[in-house]
Amino acid sequence: MFRLRLASVLLVPSLLVLSACDGVVKSAKSDDSTALVHEGNRVTVPPSSPLVSRLQVEAVQMTTVQRQVAAPASVEADPARYARILPPLSGRILALFVRPGDTVRQGEQLLTIDAPDFVTAQTDYAKSRSLLSQTDRALIRQQDLAEHGIVGQKDIDQAKTDRDSALSDLNRTKDRLRLLGMDPDKTELGSPLIVRSPLTGKVLEVSTAPGEYRNDPTSPLMTLADLSTVWVTANVQEKDIHYVHKGDPVAASFAAYPNETFRGKVLFVADVLDPDTRTAKVRIAFSNEDGRFRPAMFATVILKTWDTSELTVPTSSLVMAGDHTTVFVQVAPNTYEQRTVQTAEQQGTRTILKGGLQVGEHVLTREGALLQ
Repeated sequence: MFRLRLASVLLVPSLLVLSACDGVVKSAKSDDSTALVHEGNRVTVPPSSPLVSRLQVEAVQMTTVQRQVAAPASVEADPARYARILPPLSGRILALFVRPGDTVRQGEQLLTIDAPDFVTAQTDYAKSRSLLSQTDRALIRQQDLAEHGIVGQKDIDQAKTDRDSALSDLNRTKDRLRLLGMDPDKTELGSPLIVRSPLTGKVLEVSTAPGEYRNDPTSPLMTLADLSTVWVTANVQEKDIHYVHKGDPVAASFAAYPNETFRGKVLFVADVLDPDTRTAKVRIAFSNEDGRFRPAMFATVILKTWDTSELTVPTSSLVMAGDHTTVFVQVAPNTYEQRTVQTAEQQGTRTILKGGLQVGEHVLTREGALLQ
């Protein structure tokens, strides 16, 4: 009796395990009916799989594509209308007459400097002018004495030489003052050195203040620019340079004005490449009378546009497999072959192919990642 009861106890769990195993086998058989079948790089989707209704294919075709040469760019001031005001002489800044943003005219006073060398130049001019006056009087006196037979021709020649030397010194000192921006015939001697604007434009930056002593001739006191015309400088890739020529029309869009397109013409194409970026500079001139374009603004320029016929597929059909770009090509009903393709740039919702497919083949347009 005890043995019979023990056998009954052991039999019940065994039946439960077998019953459970039978359920697993049936489930597995049920799953096998919809499981994907992989054979190498081919995938077969069983007709009973729920994926069948989600998979869509499209024929590979030639598409008319608008190609263009585009490049990043930035706004620059025209170098011929841009000036860094350097201190002509060492000295102390006495006064500033402009501020950043001010509009200045050519010849307008920007600042004054108390410069010892300028004082010396004015002193030399005053001395040479006085010496010329003395030699002029001496020459007249010698000529008068010669008329009365008191002196000879030699004395007259010496007086003329002294006068000519004094005149040369006067012209030298006068030219020195004019180079420093002072016209001694119109400006009173003893005045401070006046720095004037070399162009009509705007003050972009002021980097000095009254009372500051400046003795570095390479450090600008301020920066001026005429921004009525600006340059937009683009960096064009080496492979696209042959498309761009002087005078070509250009369309530019600026980050500051995203909803507008501005038209211009190529002004200059660089003859050399930047060895680091392998790009060439292309400059486009834009009128800027309203002051909307400001130096250092970012832009994108389209330098060339044309239509071409290219092999394309929907971008959604591309599937990454490691380092390769692939597509699933339909080779039979519900059977797809994963194939590596070479892509070019994207055009809207389609991508141009450089190789890997032929016209007429059908590719899976979506859900390709589920087949991997």
